[in-house]
Amino acid sequence: MSKKYSKFLPTTEDFNLEDFPFYWITQVHAQYVLNVDHVLKKYGVDNSRRRLLIALESQPNASVSDLSDKIVSKMSTTTKIVYRLKEEGFVNTYSCLDDARITRVILTESGKQMTRKINDLMAVILEQSFEGLTTLQIEKMMESLKHIFKNLSH
Repeated sequence: MSKKYSKFLPTTEDFNLEDFPFYWITQVHAQYVLNVDHVLKKYGVDNSRRRLLIALESQPNASVSDLSDKIVSKMSTTTKIVYRLKEEGFVNTYSCLDDARITRVILTESGKQMTRKINDLMAVILEQSFEGLTTLQIEKMMESLKHIFKNLSH
């Protein structure tokens, strides 16, 4: 390990947990999920369902496998979420015409309505989250996070 990153790792005597970048990533994510779950509770939707609905909105007719990749979830977990959403009337599934082994997922009208409600609530949380930051700061942060994600995906 090079010394370049040593100050960010819990290997030194004077290490402070708040200097560990992934501490902050997990703290922000955990607080975000708590806030999201709190506001979505009134609609009977949790963060897992929200993530899948939003992914499906951005990629209509996605396969379960595509959705699994998009939400960074195990295929079995994604499948469970899809079938829960199907039971709730938010999505439908069908076999791909080209390859019947592939299950595709589409939003129902009820799913589209729920997604609009979710997006309205997310706008409030987004504004709260980024208050005091400029658009440029947010773009730079996203660029850095994408870079870290790419590094971890290898």
